[in-house]
Amino acid sequence: MKKSIVLGCIIALLLMMGLGGCEKKSADAVVMGKDYVAAVKQGEEIKNERATNHEQWIVKVRMLDNGRTVEARVDRAQWEKLRESDRVKVAYRVGKYTGTVWDAEIK
Repeated sequence: MKKSIVLGCIIALLLMMGLGGCEKKSADAVVMGKDYVAAVKQGEEIKNERATNHEQWIVKVRMLDNGRTVEARVDRAQWEKLRESDRVKVAYRVGKYTGTVWDAEIK
């Protein structure tokens, strides 16, 4: 019983540190390309390692200020509207210590 409480506290502490260790940023970007990953049905063989149980619409963008390339998951309507070389505003989270982009959203 005490082990599970201590383990729960440790996990909660790690999550709080992880979420607090990110900076929110936004920047202008250019659409470099689009990708679609189909959903995998239960019992079906996985053909793409990125496949999950739901469809994914991915937009690859390049930041204008630093040249960094980021992938953003968007909904189908937004994915269909965007074209290569469109300019967009991207909000994203960057790890304070590693500089890794954890989440990106096209505004």
